[in-house]
Amino acid sequence: MAALLFSVPASADCTAPADLVKLQAPLPRLVAAVRESERIRIVALGSSSTWGAGASSRARAYPARLESELRTAWPKADVRVINAGVNGELARNMLARIGQQVTPHNPQLVIWQTGVNDAIRGVPLDTFRLQVRTGIERLRATGADVVLIDQQYYPGFKSVKDGPLYLAALRDTAAQFNVPVVQRFRIMQHLISSAQFTTATLLSPDQFHLNDRSYDCLGHLLAQSLRSAAALAPAGETAVTKGQARM
Repeated sequence: MAALLFSVPASADCTAPADLVKLQAPLPRLVAAVRESERIRIVALGSSSTWGAGASSRARAYPARLESELRTAWPKADVRVINAGVNGELARNMLARIGQQVTPHNPQLVIWQTGVNDAIRGVPLDTFRLQVRTGIERLRATGADVVLIDQQYYPGFKSVKDGPLYLAALRDTAAQFNVPVVQRFRIMQHLISSAQFTTATLLSPDQFHLNDRSYDCLGHLLAQSLRSAAALAPAGETAVTKGQARM
């Protein structure tokens, strides 16, 4: 069944309002690489919804779908999206892997998906907030731009204690550093409310992880965000944008 759903092109039934897709801050290092049509390395750091839990194979996870779309969009560049997802990890576990699984790739961009497992397991909010701050600092220290992906929407989210506060903590911390956030939670809500998906078709049978079709949709929308960021960036943008928060 998953393969049948995946066969429907994302562009045919995967749209979201511009305010949900547009990234809220610039990506100067990625933009420079795109303009020079050079080697582009993007590391997707995260937990199970980066690894691809719920998909029929890792080739159907969002990093692979994103790579496919970006290779088509930027055919002169050598584009690779590295899947550095590990099932079940907390933010602190991902911090511990940056040196071995992010830095060696010398990426221009790191897409960091985190937060849902911390909320489910009750990691103290202040601790989670500090770990997000630390992660942004460490990832930027590698020379990469950073994009965060917030939590997924799923039926059980309403029963997670302080779930909305973890969403707010991630978004607020990102704003302090002028880091854009892929608003996955709101995008997934929109996909259901707009009748493009139902909860059953958006999620895998566990009603928590994504499936082939929704991973493809996420990869499609994220590619749209990155393409727009590259196309709209002003010429001559420097490696570190003026006004970029340093904390």
